[in-house]
Formats: sequence, structure tokens, C-alpha cells
Amino acid sequence: MPDRKSENQKNKKAQKQIATSFNTQEVFDDTSSENIIVERLKNHYTLILCAVLLLILVLITYRGSFKNDFVDWDDYTYVVENNLVRSLQTTTLIDVFSKQVSLNYHPLTILSLRLNNNKCNACLEGISAAPFIKWNVIIHILNTLLVFQLIFLLSKKNILVSFIVAVLFGVHPMHVESVAWISERKDVLYVFFFLSGLIAYLRYQKSTMNIKRKRLWLGAAFLLFIFACLSKAMAVVFPAVLILIIFWTYQPQGKNPVKESLKEAFSLKNIIPLIPFFVVALCFGLLAISINKLNTFSFWHRIQYASYGFIMYIVKFFFPVNLSAIYPYPAQAGNNSLVIDIFLKAAPVILLIIFGLVIYSLKKTKLFVFGLGFFLITVLMVLQFISVGVAIMADRYTYLSYIGLAFIPAMIIGKNVSKKRIPLYVLSACFIILMMILSQKQIKTWRNSETLWSRVIELYPREETARSLRGIYYSKSSDRINDTREKKLLEDKALEDFKIAIKEATARADVYEGAGCIYGKRGDLSNALLCLNMAIKLKPYKGSAYFNRALTLSQLNNTEAAIKDYNLALVYQPQNALQILTNRYILFLETGRFKESIQDLDYLISVDNKNFIFYYNRALAKEQLNNRMGAIDDYKKALVLQPDDQLSKNQLKKLENTGKTKP
Repeated sequence: MPDRKSENQKNKKAQKQIATSFNTQEVFDDTSSENIIVERLKNHYTLILCAVLLLILVLITYRGSFKNDFVDWDDYTYVVENNLVRSLQTTTLIDVFSKQVSLNYHPLTILSLRLNNNKCNACLEGISAAPFIKWNVIIHILNTLLVFQLIFLLSKKNILVSFIVAVLFGVHPMHVESVAWISERKDVLYVFFFLSGLIAYLRYQKSTMNIKRKRLWLGAAFLLFIFACLSKAMAVVFPAVLILIIFWTYQPQGKNPVKESLKEAFSLKNIIPLIPFFVVALCFGLLAISINKLNTFSFWHRIQYASYGFIMYIVKFFFPVNLSAIYPYPAQAGNNSLVIDIFLKAAPVILLIIFGLVIYSLKKTKLFVFGLGFFLITVLMVLQFISVGVAIMADRYTYLSYIGLAFIPAMIIGKNVSKKRIPLYVLSACFIILMMILSQKQIKTWRNSETLWSRVIELYPREETARSLRGIYYSKSSDRINDTREKKLLEDKALEDFKIAIKEATARADVYEGAGCIYGKRGDLSNALLCLNMAIKLKPYKGSAYFNRALTLSQLNNTEAAIKDYNLALVYQPQNALQILTNRYILFLETGRFKESIQDLDYLISVDNKNFIFYYNRALAKEQLNNRMGAIDDYKKALVLQPDDQLSKNQLKKLENTGKTKP
């Protein structure tokens, strides 16, 4: 018989092993849970630290922008002279949402600028640029944090990759134009809604269990997309980016991941929810095209210019030097060199090679297709396939699109950081610091109109827009200065720029008017008249040009023509009636049109009844019309205001001594 005692011992031993096993597993589970919690807390603190560091780096980079002023390039159209922003009492939200500004429809941008409206008695324009720039920087910081969150979701929660992309977005010199330029509030604002919409869509993708929550996230993405379009029309590419994101985030199990990812991206289950997005995109896209003026380049030139822009944007991502507010078309900038011509012709070929290499890379990774695809989609509308404006490219067009380019090196660094950690960290840090230094330099370029256009002229000496606008800036500055020597110096600078702009066939009436005024002040009346005639030809409803031509015609003793110009100036610029009528009534007096002179003087006295000259001249006119008592009354009023005026005393004494009354 088996030993019962021995069997019991075996059973107890087995039970003890099982119990020990269970206890060990329980301990292991507890330890695992603690490790997970610790890891999550560690990641949580790391995310917060990264966010704070991003905030600090962006603030350090843009701290110099708070000293910047308005620049004479859309800032006056969008803010300084825009009643939708300045006149809060006379304009309404209906006006904001029903009117275009500078051939663009972006009511949310105008509304945000309206919220920054202010009064500044110490400022030349009566309004300070500081609140506008401050809020541009604030929105840019928020965008940087949104980029960090977006890439965190797209990179499977890789903090290093997310930080690299976000910091490059935050401090890259090519983004200075979008942040430091007040008029580009539309850039930072539309990207804020655009990025928020992408994040909302990714939340929609991940919400697989709760249908109600899933629909809410999709609705939020759609609403944010509309807000982005109402901020800037470039947001119309949003649904195309969503398809690209589906392609990137899908994790196929089959042997052909690229084919399966493409099939998933264009599947009915993913495309049908996006139909409303495409409808909205089409509407805003057609609206933008309908209200913009297109350049009449040939199809081949458009292909060349678009390819050139695409390549140069990539080059400037890594080497952001020689940045300019305007990159003129080669022919317009006078760059007709053989090198430029060869590069333009080679650009489409280089572009095809890039696309070929990207497609070939699909055999191993989707990274290059996603990164360059994001870049291409978000910059496509401004690649000059549909040519708009005076520039072949612009820094501001990279504000959103560089996220795609930055994603590629960031992912490569993130993948290889365990192998070459220190060299990659050092290289990345040096590149980021260099970008910050270059950005701070570029911010100074946007300090005011002079610094902005002087930089463009330094790079492109014959650039018409830069010459015109810098000349206008010098001309306006000279009008505000009393010092004769400094005034002449500014006028000389303005005239030099105006001459070059005119030689480059400028179509700006302000340039001809500015040149005409300077010629007039210097006694060169023939050139003054030629320039002012051209200003009126270019802009027939420009009241100030008629006023200045009237001044010139008066000096040429062409009084009747001068009066006609004053009449037109009054029609087109009634807000300057005081100045216009002050000049016109004198011509009426000189030509014997005393009744008309009195009518002008009646108005002037109703506006300014403290000017004794008005009473004196009205008395002269009444005297010529034999209105003796009216003349005596005005001479007395003139003497009340100016008791020592000898002319009024003599005329009054003369009339009182005559003892005659003439009707």
C-alpha cells in the first residue's frame, strides 16, 4: 500500500507551489501596474516639460517683434485704414461677414483684428501695432503646442519626434513673416483652426466604442474646418490632408501594406463622412478664385514657376538665408541670367525625380509619401499653377506646410536616437539654435516699412513694389518732419525710389503723385504736372491727386483748370473739404467770382469761426459786391479775433468814412 503520509506531504507541497505561483503572479501584476503608472506619470511630466520649453523658446525667438510697427504692405488696408477694424460704432458684424478686404474673404480674421483695435495718442497713426503683434505671437505659441499634440498622435506618442517638429515650427525663420506681419493674422488663425480640426479628426478615428462621441468629434472637425476657411481660403485642402492621415495611420496586416493603406484611405466608409468637407472646400475655393486677379502666364511658365517654388521651399527649409518679403518672378526682378533660365527649365525635371524617389521609397516606408504629401497638399494652392500676385513664392506659404517636411527628419532621428544619441542631440540642438538666431534677425527686418523694403531692395535692386512702397514711406515721413534738412533728405530718398519705380513701369498712382508733389515743392512744375496727370490717369477717382494738381496749376497761373481740379477733389475727397475750400475760395477771389468765394467762406467759418483771415476775405468779397454793411460787420469780427490787424482797421475805417450804403 502507498504511504499515506508521504502522499499527504506531496499534496501539501503541490498546493504550496500553486499558492506560491499565484502569489508570485499577483506580485508581478502589482509591480507591472506600478511600472505602467510610473511610466505614464513620467511621460505626463515630460509632455508638460516639453510644452513649457516650447513656450520659452518661441518667446525668446519672438521677443523682439513686440517693438515692431505697422508696415506699408497691407497693414494699412487690413487695419489702419480699415473701418471694419477701426470704426466699431459705425460697422457691425454683418459688415464683417459680408465684405471683402483686399480681394480676400476672411471674416474671422477681420473679427480677430477688430478685437485688437485700440487708441494710441502717442502713435503716428493713432493706433498701436503692439496688441496686434502680441496676439499673433500668442496664437503662434498655441499653434506650436497644437503641432506638438498632432505629431504626438501621428508618431505613436513619440515625444522626441513631436518636440522636434513643434520646435522647428515654432522658431523657423520662414515662419517669421506669418507671425511678425500684422496682416498675416489670417495665417496664424487659419492654422490654429486647421490643426485643431486635424486633432479632432484623429480623436474621431480612435473613438471606436462610443458612437455618439465619435460623431461629436467628426462634427467638431467639420466646424473647425469651416472656421479655418473663414480665416483664410488656403484651408480648403483640409479634407485632402485627412485622406493622407488615414493612409498614414492605417496599420495593415497583409503583405502589401501600401496598397491596403491606399485602399483604406479611399474606401467608402472613410470617404462618405468627408463629402461635406469636400463640398465646403469647393465653395470656398471657387470664391477665392473668383475674387482674385490671375496672372496671364503661359501654361509652361506656370509649370516652371510652380516647380521652382516647390524646390526652393525645400531648400529654404534647411538653408533659410536671403529671405525676402517678395521673391519676384525672374523677369520682373531683372534676373535674366543664364543660370536662372537653366534652373527654371530644369525645375520640372528635378520635381519629377523627387516624386519618383518618393514613390520608390514606398517599398520600405510610408514616411516620405506622408511627409512630402503633407507639404505638397498644404502648399499646392499657392505654387503658382494658378498664378496670383507679384511673387513666385512667399515665406508665409510654408507656415503650415513645413510640418510635413519637419516630420521626415524628426522620424529618422527618433528611429536612430538609440544608436547615435549624443551626435543626433547635438546636431538637432545646433540646428534649432541657428534657426532661432536667423529668426531674430528676420524679425528685425519687419521692424517698419523702411527696414522691410530696404532688405528687399538689397536683394532685388530693381523690384518695383519695394521701391514704390519705400518711396511712399519716405514721402509720408518727410511730411511729418519740421526740420528742413531732414525733410529734404527724406524727399531725396523718396524721389530716388520713385524714379526707379517709374522706370520699372509701376502702376501705382501713389508713386506718381508722390513724385509730383516733390517736384512741385522744388519748383519743377512741368515734371510735377506730368506725374500728377499720370496719377489721375491710373486712378481717376483719387481726390488727393486732383488737389495736388490744382496746386501745381495755380502756380502755372492756370486758374480755371485749378478750380476744376479743386471741384473734383471735393467730390472724391469730401472729408478734406476744409483744406480744399481754403484754397479754392482764394482762386474765386482772384478771378472775380465773389459769390462763389463767399459760399466757400460761409462753410469755412461755420467749421472754424476763430480764423480772422476768413472774415477778412469774406469782407473783401462783400465789399466787391457792394455789400457795405456786411463787409463792415466782417471786418469788425476779424478785429475781435485779431485786434492788431492793420489791414482790417484800414478797410473798416475806409468804409465807415464813406457814409454810403450800397445794396
